Amino acid sequence: MYSYVFRGIIFLLGLIGTYLMIPLFKNLLTDSNCIRPNYKGEMIPVSMGIVFLPMVIINGIIVAFFTIDAISMLCLFLFIFGMMAMFFAGIIDDTIGNRDVSGLKGHFKSLFKGKLTTGGFKALFGGFVGLIISVSISKNIADIIINTLIIALSTNLMNLFDLRPGRAIKVYLVIMITIFITLTGYIKILPLLILPNVLAYFNLDLKAKAMMGDTGSNVLGISIGILMAFGYTLNVRIGWLVFLVLIHLLTERFSLTKIIEKNKALNFIDRLGR
Repeated sequence: MYSYVFRGIIFLLGLIGTYLMIPLFKNLLTDSNCIRPNYKGEMIPVSMGIVFLPMVIINGIIVAFFTIDAISMLCLFLFIFGMMAMFFAGIIDDTIGNRDVSGLKGHFKSLFKGKLTTGGFKALFGGFVGLIISVSISKNIADIIINTLIIALSTNLMNLFDLRPGRAIKVYLVIMITIFITLTGYIKILPLLILPNVLAYFNLDLKAKAMMGDTGSNVLGISIGILMAFGYTLNVRIGWLVFLVLIHLLTERFSLTKIIEKNKALNFIDRLGR
């Protein structure tokens, strides 16, 4: 659909543009006292995922200008809408969220008791965002249900991993690069709206100089979910959904960090680059 040169330009713009914006947003968050202790207790800026969005919009404008048919334009706008929507929910959780309740089970249990947490709001909001995107692209009720679950659970996937510097982004890069390689047609351009932005920020997260927070992890998660819903067959989507359900059930019962630490290979990859 787009030439290698066009894709290369979009990639470089996202990479360089985000890299140049990082100091600006880091200072903005620090000056606004949007800081939080990391796992070592050091006070660092949180919500640095905000830096992903500017180049998503700028490159989105460029891609939209060269997009001709209505279906492709719909996919582009739904992709950007989903990321912006979860950016909004994530920054609310980062700035006013209460950490006394954790996990989807905990947030929904709190909601059933009549208390809405920011995590509960984020989960419900993410579900409805997934639903509106799914209704827009799905062929039948079964497709709507599958795609909604994929988008909602994928959105939360990166939160499960974002407990140590660089961990969530390492997982994200493996998934997103695989998606980029295997996608075909117009949809193949969409990962380039976010992937280079994440690469530009990666080292800052890896060295624990900033936290992307839910502001970033939600955006990364939903970008995976939307692309899975857009670009893959029913069998692939069902397989991905099964994986999402299993890993959510696993993390409700066991500590993902402890599982990783007990496995030599996973622990090595997890610590690599820190």
